[in-house]
Amino acid sequence: MDETQIHRFLQDNSTNDNGTSDNILTDTETIRNTCLIYGSIFAALFLVYLFVRSRYPQIYNPKKTYPVLHVPIADDSFGFISWIYNIFEIDSEDIREQCGMDALSTIRILEMGVKLSLVGVFNSAFLAPTYALMGNVVVQSGVWDPVMGVSLSNLEQGSHAAIATTIAAYIFFGCFMHWTDKDFEWFTYHRHKFLGKKAVPNYSVFLSGLTEDMRTNKAIEEYFGHCFSLSPNNAVADVHVALVIPNLEKKVAKRDALVPKLEHAMNVLTVTGETPTHTINKKLGIFGGEKVESVPAYTEEIDGFNDDIGRDIERIEAMQRRREEMSSMEDDDVEQNDNTQMYPETVSEPLLRDDDDEESNKLNRTKSKFAKIANPADFSKKIKASTSAIKSLITGEDGAPRNAAFVSFATLTSTNLARQAVHNEEPWCCVPKEPPMPHLVNWKNVGKTNESKQIGELISLVLTTALCIFWTVPVTFVASLSNVEKLTEVMPFLKAPVEKYAWFSGLLALIAPLILVVFLSLLPHIILFIVKFEGQIEIETMQHPSLYSKLAAFTILQTFFMSTISSTLFSSLQLIIEKPTSVISLVAATLPAQSAYFIQIILVQNLLSLGIELLRIFPVVENIVRKILCKVMGHNLTEKERTETFMGLRSLDNPLEYYFGRELGSKTILLQMVLCVYGCMAPITSYFTLLVFGLLSIGFRNQFIYVYPIANDSGGKLWISFQRLSITCAIVAEVVLFIVLLLKESFIAAIMMVPLIVTNIIFDLYFKRRHYSITGYLPLGDCAAIDGENERRGMTHEWLKDAYLQPALKQNFPDSASTEGQSEQTTEEDLIVLADNHKEMGNSYMTAKGYQLALEEYSHAIDISPSGPNTYIYYSNRAAAFCYLGDYDAAIDDCKKSIELNPTYEKAHTRLGLSLYFKGDYQGAIDAYEESLDLDPTNQACLDYMTKAKDRLDGEKMQDSIEVESPSVLGGACWGPYGKSNSFDPSIVNQD
Repeated sequence: MDETQIHRFLQDNSTNDNGTSDNILTDTETIRNTCLIYGSIFAALFLVYLFVRSRYPQIYNPKKTYPVLHVPIADDSFGFISWIYNIFEIDSEDIREQCGMDALSTIRILEMGVKLSLVGVFNSAFLAPTYALMGNVVVQSGVWDPVMGVSLSNLEQGSHAAIATTIAAYIFFGCFMHWTDKDFEWFTYHRHKFLGKKAVPNYSVFLSGLTEDMRTNKAIEEYFGHCFSLSPNNAVADVHVALVIPNLEKKVAKRDALVPKLEHAMNVLTVTGETPTHTINKKLGIFGGEKVESVPAYTEEIDGFNDDIGRDIERIEAMQRRREEMSSMEDDDVEQNDNTQMYPETVSEPLLRDDDDEESNKLNRTKSKFAKIANPADFSKKIKASTSAIKSLITGEDGAPRNAAFVSFATLTSTNLARQAVHNEEPWCCVPKEPPMPHLVNWKNVGKTNESKQIGELISLVLTTALCIFWTVPVTFVASLSNVEKLTEVMPFLKAPVEKYAWFSGLLALIAPLILVVFLSLLPHIILFIVKFEGQIEIETMQHPSLYSKLAAFTILQTFFMSTISSTLFSSLQLIIEKPTSVISLVAATLPAQSAYFIQIILVQNLLSLGIELLRIFPVVENIVRKILCKVMGHNLTEKERTETFMGLRSLDNPLEYYFGRELGSKTILLQMVLCVYGCMAPITSYFTLLVFGLLSIGFRNQFIYVYPIANDSGGKLWISFQRLSITCAIVAEVVLFIVLLLKESFIAAIMMVPLIVTNIIFDLYFKRRHYSITGYLPLGDCAAIDGENERRGMTHEWLKDAYLQPALKQNFPDSASTEGQSEQTTEEDLIVLADNHKEMGNSYMTAKGYQLALEEYSHAIDISPSGPNTYIYYSNRAAAFCYLGDYDAAIDDCKKSIELNPTYEKAHTRLGLSLYFKGDYQGAIDAYEESLDLDPTNQACLDYMTKAKDRLDGEKMQDSIEVESPSVLGGACWGPYGKSNSFDPSIVNQD
């Protein structure tokens, strides 16, 4: 059976019972209808966006409207149409610094798709005439279909015209390899710029699989100090061995859950004058109970938790000190017996000994830390050192050390050396790794054993494989429904309207890709659940690297190949049964023709979602629902309550971060795969991928600049994964094209493909040798240059302090019982201690986002010690609380009082600058920032905001006036690592 008969069979098999095909759509008609429906929807949404874009900046340009999100590149929204091309004039450096490396990398990926699509369009100039004029398979089948007529399907078996396909492949994939090489140069430059930034993860290392004798902070400090021939203080800025503290974490979680309840109760009492009550001691948690006044009840309960938490932390810290003292004693023993116990064979060889050689002793002590100790005496010391940890494990008490630690270094040089070094002879002991950002650490997985992680990864792999296999059934079924006849067989009630109305069959033809898109939207959530089994130390989000890799592989294997091949065989099952040998010819004829189906998929998947994305329909609806719920449930008494996230619903000034992993792993990689496979077999595909890639480049460049905040920037790690998979996709596409040419018996064209495939494989191996590893680390020469500059600028390392301390251990509230019942004869020292206790409690409330409660604690501290040695800190901290609550006038007053008490206190000047900036006094903010920078020239966040203030001031001078955001617009928004902006130095907002 030749291809003409196959096409005729497929056409005949898709007619209705009357033997007519009037209502059966060709591929051309299906694509045309898809463009009319989804293209019209997108055009309407885009037109609406053009009109509302400048009128509602709080929705469509939050990075200009809200100071907490502000970036200078968002200041100019451009014109009604001009924004479409003006946003492409914004420099890559500015996008990297103000929108994030992940955003810049995604834009680059989309632009790569645009360039490759243009190559496909160029190839179509000779491919389309070749397929149309030198083939006649589609014509002889009886129905002319332009889409199939300009595809490889139209060429007859053994046609030499298929050589044009091979020539097009060389052009397309040659450009792909060339631009990939150039993109690596571009990415390496920007990646190294990112790795050189003053950011906590860039100066830190995560160590897993710690040996027993390395599970103290002091031991790790000494080890790295010896490694770099420095004193521990000069090598390590901060170190925290992770601890087992489930009981403490539960108490902190319960206390934190009570803080917003107390704040709301206080708001009810203050705003309405009513006394709020709630019921306690309910039977079975539902019935009966006792009504109590909420404010005193919650206060008492929180105070109880604070006391317990404070005592627990003090006990845990004491346990750590005892463990380190024990470790020091062991070190002294090791130092005294370095040459007689660790290396007893050297006793009889005095020429090899040097008891006075301090460096030799250091080396031996370092070896004793990370080496296996076979000596019985040393083994007994290990047991002795871990006695307290074993005891805490047996009794269930908190404080036992885990086998993992976070180490922050004083220099980039030390950090990169530590990351690339081998620290132990055992493969899974003391393994260094780049840590996630502190707020993304999944503490429940920190310290998991290698065995449990390997088992978890195996379970994850098995579940992913099973999902991939079983997902074939619904995907195959949905793909087969693209044939209207098959759809009416499954749903007989649709047969009558299909025969009666010609337009109805066209509508049904669009159902399959839409259903498949819905199926695909469920995949990320299922795979994210599977990723949780792997025990990763980074919180599982839609940006997780493991989610991306699994989702991308799943999309290629399942959505692309399974739906392509299985739907082809499924829809032609009768022909295969009648003539099994026709399978080869069938695949050769129908595989190129599947391009129409994937054109539908990419149009449905991207046009509709992009229109919704630009209009921000979901965030707007979410904000409306949040406001309604806040009003109904009475959670709208203060500006903070009216604007904060409530019941998981966000306000417009708190946009959700972009899910890079989900979008790249599902939509973008499918676009790339469709382009690579069908760009040469069905050149019309390139026109549609060009349209989609172009619109996505415009849309998401706009969203990254004006909407999405920098939240969890990985520094472009997903770009590396995407490129790995992209090269693999290119090789797979070449192999598929080679197989199709073989099946079409175009042997010369197929043989000509072999050198291209080999070249691409060599290209892939070449890049794997060094290119990927280069992007993972900052060159030591660059490290040394940056370290030298930091040293000249006098950079301190306070900003690294406790960055990776477990959150529960940061909650050290003072024991309120210790301050009760004090005698009236209180000394000045006692008052200072009491004021400091209130200050510490305020700091903990700030961490828990209880800003009103924090403000009251700072006020108590000021009342108790109005002129003490630390009063300037109380005023400065209270100014921070006022700023979080949107009361910038009060914040400015407190900053000035703090400066009056201590003119050299840098944080007060910085907070004064921020408060003045939010008030719209940009010149005053600049003056305050300059004072702050005189005291601390290394404050990068202060430098950034001074630049922003100068930009705003210049705008005022040019326009004579500029609209200033009011506190009501800000909605009590805040700055810093606990607020919505992540571009601030932690030293600005961390309370003293």
